[in-house]
Amino acid sequence: MTKLLFQNNIAIHTSLDRVHAILAHPENLPLWDDEISQITPTATGFYLVRQSPALNTHERVTVMITGNQIGYNSQEGQLPYQLIFTLTEKGGHTEVVESLSVPDNAAFPVPLKLISPIAKVAFAQKLKNLAMLAESTKAVTV
Repeated sequence: MTKLLFQNNIAIHTSLDRVHAILAHPENLPLWDDEISQITPTATGFYLVRQSPALNTHERVTVMITGNQIGYNSQEGQLPYQLIFTLTEKGGHTEVVESLSVPDNAAFPVPLKLISPIAKVAFAQKLKNLAMLAESTKAVTV
């Protein structure tokens, strides 16, 4: 079982297809998450390295795509998590709801209720970076 830590949402003024393509290809992560310094494809997903300080400086991520939901499952970091992006097209823009969940039995040295508000703000900033990328004409991996 998992526990929802927080949700963020944003309206992105571009097509659902463009947002979906960006999120479905983790190779695009460094274009909107400047903490990621290295991303390496593996047989089962991707290996990410982040600049310190970060909750997870190293992690393995698998991607799940179900319709208009893209999920990143992180393992092998200090805090395993599941990050789900739910996309909805609404009158010329794409609504993105970002949900971060952790396993109920996640062991972390600091109480999650203390980390959650800080992480929510940090993830919201990354979501704004995603919107700027999606709304731009910058080439992305598709």
